[in-house]
Amino acid sequence: MRYGEIAALLHGGDYNVEQWLDRPDILAEDIRLMKKAGVNVVTLGVFAWATYEPREGEFHFEWLDKIMNTLWENGIYVILATPSGGKPPWMIQKYPEIMRVDKNRIRHLYGERENHCNSNLLYRQKVLGMDRLLAQRYANHPAVILWHISNEMYGICHCRDCQRNFRIWLKEKYQTIENLNREYWSCFWSHHYNDFQEIESPAPHGETAVHGLALDYQRFYSDLSMDFLQGEIDAVKAYNPHIPVTTNLFHFNCGIDIAKLCRMLAIVSWDSYPRWHCGTNPLSEWETALEAAFGFDFCRSQKGTPFLLMESTPSTTNNAAVCKLKRPGMHMLSAMEAIASGADSVQYFQWRKSRGAYEKFHGAVISHNGSEETRVYRDVCAVGKRLDELSALKGAKTKSSVALLYDWNNMRALEEQKSLRKTNREFDEIIKEHYEALVRNYVSVDIIDQNMEFDGYGLIAAPMLYMFLPGTSEKIRRFVEQGGIFVLTFYSGLVNENDLAFECMPPYSLNDVFGLKVEETDVLMEGEYNTFLYCGERYKATTYFDLAQENGASVLSAYEREFYAGMPAITQNHFGKGWGYYIACRPEQKFLYQFYRNTLRQAGIPAIIDSEYVEDVMVKERVQNGEKYVFLMNFATTARVIQGIELAGYETKILRSQI
Repeated sequence: MRYGEIAALLHGGDYNVEQWLDRPDILAEDIRLMKKAGVNVVTLGVFAWATYEPREGEFHFEWLDKIMNTLWENGIYVILATPSGGKPPWMIQKYPEIMRVDKNRIRHLYGERENHCNSNLLYRQKVLGMDRLLAQRYANHPAVILWHISNEMYGICHCRDCQRNFRIWLKEKYQTIENLNREYWSCFWSHHYNDFQEIESPAPHGETAVHGLALDYQRFYSDLSMDFLQGEIDAVKAYNPHIPVTTNLFHFNCGIDIAKLCRMLAIVSWDSYPRWHCGTNPLSEWETALEAAFGFDFCRSQKGTPFLLMESTPSTTNNAAVCKLKRPGMHMLSAMEAIASGADSVQYFQWRKSRGAYEKFHGAVISHNGSEETRVYRDVCAVGKRLDELSALKGAKTKSSVALLYDWNNMRALEEQKSLRKTNREFDEIIKEHYEALVRNYVSVDIIDQNMEFDGYGLIAAPMLYMFLPGTSEKIRRFVEQGGIFVLTFYSGLVNENDLAFECMPPYSLNDVFGLKVEETDVLMEGEYNTFLYCGERYKATTYFDLAQENGASVLSAYEREFYAGMPAITQNHFGKGWGYYIACRPEQKFLYQFYRNTLRQAGIPAIIDSEYVEDVMVKERVQNGEKYVFLMNFATTARVIQGIELAGYETKILRSQI
């Protein structure tokens, strides 16, 4: 069976069966409980290396043969993982050089997971050898529908091998040391390099002042991690090219450009662990739901196809500041949010709780007591039943006319540069404020980066696009010229791809498109603010304020305070067939909602449902075979009414209609 041939939404999760090999009674019971809960897929082998190879060169796969066959006989598919995320102790005792070296130049001892060096050739050899054994044995097993490569890849190594590979990477990028010196502006503080061999990665007791170097090391290790991943992909695909591959992404700042990584995968997968019931409003889960939705929309946008929710918890996590249980109704609601946002699965970590070690109290479908008479198991059964009823949604897509730029290179550069504020910079939060305003206007939003195409959208917003990669300004110009609406904000278009400042007033190469030139950026203290009028209403702005010269733009709003009172706060500029908008400050949320409501209407982009924002109600849609599925989700504990439809607390209703 191939993944694409499955007509159902997937329901299941990580099954760490190696923990229970001495308990055949548990294995039999698990199969029974999986079938009762509507589980149709499990992920095997994520951390099974020590069971596969308990001693070097001694392999045991018979146990996996048995469980694979049993699952298949019971109608349960398998996502088979490669075990490179976790190593057995014997390997590091014999080959300690496999372990990662931190930026302080201290090598890890054995322990934890995902802390190997991606440059280490011995570890690569070991991993590829194991991958080939697994693929040779199971790539054509009828239960296997997908390869799960490694697990939640993250982190950076600074060992000697990585330093050597970094210098090779730099030489390939810059060709000559003179080019590197120019882009790093290394004449500052007498940092001029004579040879690539003089360059070393950033360290707390070494180089911390060359921002281009710091950014390049992150890019290098991101590329190295993807090269490691590609080696694993090639190894398993060699035995059956028809089995697709994925890896479970889990964090935007994991040390890897995950948008670039997604282009390597057949299917994008995401691990989602929202901190439900820990927000600022005890009667609403809106802020947590919004954070989860951002990750989902990112995954859906990368390939324009459904993604897989690879991991979630049916109850609680074990590593949050406060590990609260999901309240009644939240498990169904959170599962429906994933499906509404483009997921073709709801999967859990894990099926049965471990009895010991780090995650023994992490939520699971079956607890230590083994009972099916639990609230969590009943919740999982209910989700399984609903997913079965929604099987027609498998493969359904979301068409967005709106995009938000969230760029890995830009975010890493913003974090590294020294300006504005030392703490509480909140760059991520600022981008998500714009996302929230769009979501509240009930439109579908794609999350894209600078390397993706702008064509096909009516409106694109790019908050704090500090770094312009090559070609970005040209893409923005062309997008507006051809009739699009582009929204740019303060602190945009300041530096090139190597964090080298442009020799012009920002935004670089787009002063005519946006009709303004930015002189300076002011920063206010906590509690300080400025104000401006927009459409007859006064709004507050905090934190960041561009001081701009009007250069042909229409000034929609001007600052009312500080020495820059009267200077543009919000501008509009007609260019070609389209419009460039510039938001020169960080405005309050209610302004962003109204601003995007106006610009969406100007762009002719209809809402999914014709309604003003109803507090705590999120609206998503998917389309399949001429039918539209609209999800109305209430993240409040009390009832809400939208377009005459009443939603109880934590309720999801799905409207189905012909297009």
